[in-house]
Amino acid sequence: MRVPVFVLTGLLVTGALASAQTTTPIGNAGNTNPPAVTAPANNPKLDQYLLRWEQEMKKITTLEAEIARIDKDKSFGSLTKFVGSAKYMKAGSGATTLNLAFLELRQEGKTEIADKVICTGTYLYQFFPPQKEIRAYELPKPKPGQVADDGFLGLLFGMRAEEAKRKFGLTLVKEDAHYIYVDIQPRYPADKSDFNRARLVLNKDSFLPRQLWFEQVNGTEVTWDIPRLRVGTDIPRSVFDAPRVPSGWKLVPVSRASNNSPTAGGGTPVPAGENTNPPRVIRPSNK
Repeated sequence: MRVPVFVLTGLLVTGALASAQTTTPIGNAGNTNPPAVTAPANNPKLDQYLLRWEQEMKKITTLEAEIARIDKDKSFGSLTKFVGSAKYMKAGSGATTLNLAFLELRQEGKTEIADKVICTGTYLYQFFPPQKEIRAYELPKPKPGQVADDGFLGLLFGMRAEEAKRKFGLTLVKEDAHYIYVDIQPRYPADKSDFNRARLVLNKDSFLPRQLWFEQVNGTEVTWDIPRLRVGTDIPRSVFDAPRVPSGWKLVPVSRASNNSPTAGGGTPVPAGENTNPPRVIRPSNK
């Protein structure tokens, strides 16, 4: 894992609708298996849509969204749904632009937090409820003109259209009155370690994300759904401040030692096998 997302923080999540589109894309993405695709020749219509998508993403300064994440574990035949909210703010301009993000999810029917991520623009804080830990990852500075990450979840966070085509095999598989469906295949090893295949669904009136489905390398399917979002909202800057550590929890500042051995602040080892880079894909922390 490398640089985050959000979702989503996804990160994870971006869009610009004056009033949210509530029509559900054809087929419940949590139970849909988009077919594997190969990278096609240039498609002028897809190019047009990707450019419009890039242009609309650039306009966003703030947004709030209702989101859901559906995890389908094929090994156990289980389907788990999480619901919550996400917030995003673009702070500053030019080389000093910071992308601030907040994500909080609860398992449907439960009250305790299952996943929570805060991106301050310089650090990403991910909550791990089972361990009662908040892990703090320092974010690398983006390259000039780069929004946040040129990896997979950059597709939700403002990747340039040309960069998206360079990094992924993209296929315009269909469109209807409400949505545009684009299948995605990874080209590079770093992305292949994150997912096997994916599908991005864009709102046709806004050209911004409504849904992202992807299959992890272990076969688990994850769907990020955005049924409602608002842009241009007044969000307090404090929402994106570094979190206070709850009683009984601990903050683990994760850093990379000079010899690349995993350590946390003060030389304390992070959990065995834990990658010390910021999470490239926000995966469930409750499992």
